[in-house]
Amino acid sequence: MSTAAENIKHTDDGKPDVVPERRDLHFLPPEDRIHDWHKLGAHMTQFMNALSLFFPAGERMFIDAVRDYREEIPDPDLKKAATAFIGQEAIHSREHKEYNELMARQGLPAEQLDAFVWSFLDFIKKRTPRSFPLSATIALEHFTALMGNSILDNPDAIVGSQEDYTRMWQWHALEEIEHKSVAFDVYDRCVGRGPIAYAERAVGMVAATTIFWPLVAYFYYRMTQASEACRKEGWRGHLRVFNTLFGRPGVLRRQLPEWASYFRYGFHPWQQNNSHHLKMIDALVEETEGAYATKH
Repeated sequence: MSTAAENIKHTDDGKPDVVPERRDLHFLPPEDRIHDWHKLGAHMTQFMNALSLFFPAGERMFIDAVRDYREEIPDPDLKKAATAFIGQEAIHSREHKEYNELMARQGLPAEQLDAFVWSFLDFIKKRTPRSFPLSATIALEHFTALMGNSILDNPDAIVGSQEDYTRMWQWHALEEIEHKSVAFDVYDRCVGRGPIAYAERAVGMVAATTIFWPLVAYFYYRMTQASEACRKEGWRGHLRVFNTLFGRPGVLRRQLPEWASYFRYGFHPWQQNNSHHLKMIDALVEETEGAYATKH
């Protein structure tokens, strides 16, 4: 198996050309910590838990959107990358499905909220043109890559939390960065890069932003209302989450310039070069496989 560093090449214009790799990792986060695994407290735990609720259905939409164009990809290297992307997203979906089941067993409204995401994305897929789910995918992949980068750029915001949950979120963050350009490149090669394609991807980002983040806020609210640990923390827990996201360190606030760069006509995900984070993957994989073997 090649190392993550060996999978980073460079194009003629200096951008990294990262080859994603499918890794069949399993995580076993303890169920009894689902309400308070994050070191910043129960409210931040439920914010991260709320994000997890979007992944099983969301990753399936990403898979279907890329798979729908895979046979039309003219570049064999990109076709291989698309296959690896599908493999990574399938494992992400599996692991977050198991994670979300922990929430449901512990009295959180995970099943209801997860079912809503599945039905909503199914509605979108059935009632929009074929290219729109791929447009939505590249917009949401931009979000996940930015969120992954925030986790890795601000390790103090998660390191020190319960180790199994920490490893899972770091792994997901790294792979989101590793494959962040794949769906975009599929869109570029198969849908196009002219004014009409640009307009569609810009509309996709506006739609993703105006739908996704209000839903995240609502899911977070529902999760905190169902958590006794959050009720004990009270309103100070909400302030801690707000400060972390928008104050200091401001992990979402700091994403705004890179979010806005998506609307440049000539945008490409690797213009934001954070490939240095990928050097962490091999050590994290080794640590995760060791922890999994020990628990079995």
